[in-house]
Amino acid sequence: MKPFRLASALLLAAAAPLAAQQSATAPTPAQQADWRETWAYNLGMQAVVYGYPVVKNIIVRYGMIEKPVGQANMPISTWFHSRRAQDHTDKLHSSVTSDLLYSAAWYDLHKEPLVLSVPDDGGAYYSIQFMEMYSDIFAYIGTRETGGKAGSWLLVGPDWKGEAPAGISGVIRSPTPTGMLLLRVGFADRAQLKATHALQDANALAPLSKWLSGDKSPETGRDVINPAAPGSSVLPFFASLNRGLTENPPPAAHAALMAQFATVGIGPGMGDDFSTLDPATLKGLQRAMVDGLGFLRQVSVAGGNTKIVNHWAYGQPNWGRTAQTNDFLTRSANQSFSGMQEHWVDEVTKLRAHHDGDGALLDGSAARYTVHFTREQIPQAKAFWSVTVYNSEYDLVENPLGRFSLGSVDKALKYDRDGGLTFYLQADAPAKKLMANWLPVPRGPFNLFLRAYLPGQSLIEQSYAPPIVKRVP
Repeated sequence: MKPFRLASALLLAAAAPLAAQQSATAPTPAQQADWRETWAYNLGMQAVVYGYPVVKNIIVRYGMIEKPVGQANMPISTWFHSRRAQDHTDKLHSSVTSDLLYSAAWYDLHKEPLVLSVPDDGGAYYSIQFMEMYSDIFAYIGTRETGGKAGSWLLVGPDWKGEAPAGISGVIRSPTPTGMLLLRVGFADRAQLKATHALQDANALAPLSKWLSGDKSPETGRDVINPAAPGSSVLPFFASLNRGLTENPPPAAHAALMAQFATVGIGPGMGDDFSTLDPATLKGLQRAMVDGLGFLRQVSVAGGNTKIVNHWAYGQPNWGRTAQTNDFLTRSANQSFSGMQEHWVDEVTKLRAHHDGDGALLDGSAARYTVHFTREQIPQAKAFWSVTVYNSEYDLVENPLGRFSLGSVDKALKYDRDGGLTFYLQADAPAKKLMANWLPVPRGPFNLFLRAYLPGQSLIEQSYAPPIVKRVP
């Protein structure tokens, strides 16, 4: 059942027995508290499923702009270019890849549109992904979508009315007034990144007024809404959710769901003050705040409602476009919780494995593993493909080689005589002759991500069967 219909279904299911009991004794205050707690718990669970992406995004944005805590550090509507591939020090819990250089910009369109100017790709793979604050993707510029051609695009807010000036290649409308741009640039050699840096630097972002006047002065604003700090509220997750929903109002089509959430103090404009809630409602929301996040992890580890082949879970065909079908569970659990946002499958096809070929959870403290690609199983991709290791928090794993993935860009890989390829997944180093194909894993739970950028048709159609992750006796 679609999440926004669940509340209505619960009310309808309750109608018949309530009518039959109209002549019964009125419930006691204690009984009233019980139903209020249950109602708040049910709505709170739905609110976690619906709103987790916007909460995660305001937390990540705050940690990049107002109170930088990692590598990224930039004002609003300004590119930050990572000059190195991501590694284990990047604690974003977002399944970042080490096979590309990332650039990121958090945009704010409340005041005026932005102009995004891009260079010719020069034959390198690149994509700019436009993410609204609920983690869906609403546009691309890059190798696949625009042929890698130079141009300038106007990014406008949901309520913008106007005409694009001369020199604009196209207008892109964001569903939310704030969001994120992610630029990914491929490279042929991790040790030779000069050309990749130049391609990053050739991208420009400016408010429309500055672009029109030729003003090159940098943006300096760093004031974004703060997530609720732990201990600052009795319901910090829902306090953060209310802030995110207020800044980026949900679409009108979700009004019925927002009306249900509002009955327990959740929704756009509801604020952080939960003191007026009765104790039973508060208790129900406190339970939902904990259980909801646990539920999202459970769905993420299980692979969600997707095709699973050899214990690899395909990314769902609607990744990046989940709100079109009100698939809020996929949006939260498999798109945002275990990552941050997800590509459309024709841009990147992904498969994730939390389990070995026997269905046991992957654990580097308990076993060693191999992944053997036959010649026919080696993924087809016009840009590149790779397999990456993540820990249980979906971060890259520290290891002696500083190696986080293996794939088509790794020229030192040792292929079999028949063209097949075997990866060795273990915490300890293997024999010297196997080192080129060693993919280090942590001494604990881990998971794998197989990515194919500009994938072949069998990957897009999900007819490709990946090799099992085999536990070594």
